[in-house]
Amino acid sequence: MDLALVALFGIVGALVGGLLNQVIDRAPRRVPIWRPAPHCDYCGMAISRRDLVPVVSYLALRGRCRICGGAIPRRVLCVEVITALLFAALAWHHGLSLDLLADSIYAAFLIAIAVIDLEHRLILNRIVYPGIYAALALAALRVPLGQPRPLHYMFWQQAGHSAGMSPASAGLSSQLAGGMVALGIFLVLYLVSRGSLGDGDVRLALLCGLIVGYPGTLLVVVSAILLAGLVSALLLITRRATRKTPIPFGPFLVVAVGAVEIAGEAWLRLLI
Repeated sequence: MDLALVALFGIVGALVGGLLNQVIDRAPRRVPIWRPAPHCDYCGMAISRRDLVPVVSYLALRGRCRICGGAIPRRVLCVEVITALLFAALAWHHGLSLDLLADSIYAAFLIAIAVIDLEHRLILNRIVYPGIYAALALAALRVPLGQPRPLHYMFWQQAGHSAGMSPASAGLSSQLAGGMVALGIFLVLYLVSRGSLGDGDVRLALLCGLIVGYPGTLLVVVSAILLAGLVSALLLITRRATRKTPIPFGPFLVVAVGAVEIAGEAWLRLLI
């Protein structure tokens, strides 16, 4: 474990979190991510570079615009801190490796998707599709590099060897199968849910399946459904929601993917 790498990726994560806030603010409104420059939602004045330093600027300004004093959403700080901590944790866990690169990319996409779904009840194609393409590219890259993840290939290892497949090829098959299984399950759920699930959830499920592979995708689906049921029950009990209150499902899928990425190998070794 390299503390310098952990610290570096923590800083990278904070910077990525700042970019994700731009995506979260602008993508639902179909505003270009890069232009115009960041500005205050209250006074419309451009935000100076010194006030765009992730985490530090928010704390220094006490969550207020330097010019007009308008409140900066707390979500800005939360996204930057969570992304920084997550990137640092990934560096601690993986070290400098393809797994670190892949999981960092996945995390960035999933954080943006989850927050937008929470705030707008939308899962945007312009974010999900690039995530799917990235997952496919990273899965294919593992084959020539010969760097599969146990989460992807261990279930397929015996079948892969019997079919003359390398562990990396078996891992690619696992990821593709995971995507197809998740897509199939959520297509059925979408058809029978009577509007509880949107078509964006189906596409997000495909992305999640590609990330964790098969059979990890089954753990994701079950975990997401159980978590959604638990949270919904708590909201009903505390009267913070009614049976008709729409609750976005995307964040539960994202949390489930994170749990399976962290503990999925141990769970699957117990089950297989």
